[in-house]
Amino acid sequence: MENSLKVNEILNRSLFKHAQLIAGKKGISRKVAWVHILEITPPSSFTNNNDLILTTGLALLQNKADRTQYMKELIKQQAAGICVELGEHLKDIPKDIVEIADQNDFPLIVFKKPVRFVDITQDIHSLLINKQHQILKNLEAFSRVLQHTSLQSTDIQPILRLMHNHSSSQVVYYSLIDRNYSHPSLSSMMQETINNIFKNIGDQPREFTQEKQVITIDEDYSLISLPVICLGQTLAYVGIILHHRNETEILYLMLDYVAKSIAHILLRKLFLEEKTMEHHNQLINDILHNKVTNEKQTWAKIGLRTLPNGKYLYMAGVFYLESNLENTGEEVESRNQDILVLLRSLLKKNGLYSLLTIKNNQILILCIRESFGDSLVLKQLKKGLTNVMEQFSHTLSEFYSEKLSVHIGFGQIKDKIENVSISFKEAYDVIDVSLAIPSATINPFYENIGVYRILKGIPDRHLLTSFIEFHLGDVLDYDKQNNTNLLETLDEYLKCMGSKKETASSLFIHRQTLYHRLDKLNEILGDNYLLSEKRICIELALRVYKLMNFPTVNLKN
Repeated sequence: MENSLKVNEILNRSLFKHAQLIAGKKGISRKVAWVHILEITPPSSFTNNNDLILTTGLALLQNKADRTQYMKELIKQQAAGICVELGEHLKDIPKDIVEIADQNDFPLIVFKKPVRFVDITQDIHSLLINKQHQILKNLEAFSRVLQHTSLQSTDIQPILRLMHNHSSSQVVYYSLIDRNYSHPSLSSMMQETINNIFKNIGDQPREFTQEKQVITIDEDYSLISLPVICLGQTLAYVGIILHHRNETEILYLMLDYVAKSIAHILLRKLFLEEKTMEHHNQLINDILHNKVTNEKQTWAKIGLRTLPNGKYLYMAGVFYLESNLENTGEEVESRNQDILVLLRSLLKKNGLYSLLTIKNNQILILCIRESFGDSLVLKQLKKGLTNVMEQFSHTLSEFYSEKLSVHIGFGQIKDKIENVSISFKEAYDVIDVSLAIPSATINPFYENIGVYRILKGIPDRHLLTSFIEFHLGDVLDYDKQNNTNLLETLDEYLKCMGSKKETASSLFIHRQTLYHRLDKLNEILGDNYLLSEKRICIELALRVYKLMNFPTVNLKN
């Protein structure tokens, strides 16, 4: 389906039976979007791309420099061609104009007999409008068939066949989470070339990966590619390969329809997967309650194969969703379900096999990775999870207008299923720290949270309370009795490494106000509280105080 006329089609119209193409014969396949009568010079301000110009040739009666400039401007403006009526004003076309037209494959048509331009414009404009109307009807029919096809199953290949049948183009599909397809089948060499092109597109910055791409494959072929986007994430690409053909608006619209239909299929498949994961939900719940001990039986439940020369490694994670706005139960459930589907697709996109379940506002993840003694497994796993977290956070910021914050924690990697509950406990420890220390940037991986690993591992709350009381008790009492905030000042002063200027700026207070508070701290804590040993204890007591004064997230609810 073409959405414009060509010069050679117009030459076959009855009104052109006495017309003669005298130059630019190689350009007769140029598109004609409109017919425009033009006698004004210069023409650039009055001409659009693909306009076919009708003229009596007044501009060609000028001196050689002016008339050649006139033609060059039409060519630069990408006009479709020029039709000149020979007669009273212009008896013949100058040779220099013919040469310019031939050199630029710019169709130059002459009428040697008088012709009514108004009849030509009416005829061609009617033809263009009727053709456009037919294109829209064809496009609507294609859309209906496409919709019917996409509702019949979750198979993507019928969609590709349909696009091929209606466009007569090679159709390719490149998935970031599943198999790749092409219709008709490509040679192995061309398939590898196309896969590399799509991989390069995926490696570009996000703002480019979610746009149309037109890529030259070689001198004979080009590729038009569109992303398949679900929940703000590019999960695949669909494209058509053109052989000595220019991209047309109709081809792009058809491809856009196909991309959206595939997106609906992928989204439906992702939601169907959620429905089949109930036994995985139970498995994660059993792991949390230490009810899973038989390694091989667990493999069978998950669908993992036996590894004679290797083993499976496990890492647990938790995404804790915290919203500051009131939502109804149904809204929260629907939002959380969408987020779960998004997270599952991101994990698949980054090549991470995982089991997921959702408990109220917590998404629990169990990542499973094969290991054959490769020391890079942990590094690769953390890199993949880091990509997932970055993409997840970016999508949430785009899609959810309400203030929704997400706290993420991952425990350490375990080599036995019976130890995964420990990894979940570590993931929740990370989230507890993240909630208690909102101003700090907490690394989501348990092994990187520093001293908080020790603090979260101390079960004796009385010991921690007495430690706080010994080192900060007098400051806390003073704040309570005088409604001051010396504790906050002390914390910020230590964070700023004793810099009074930075501390005052961070607290948004005058320097004299800070001096007064520091004098009071010296009076309460003693002049030596910045010395190494005592400072370490005070900083540790501050961290313990924050942890103990913030509710923890229960992992077994």
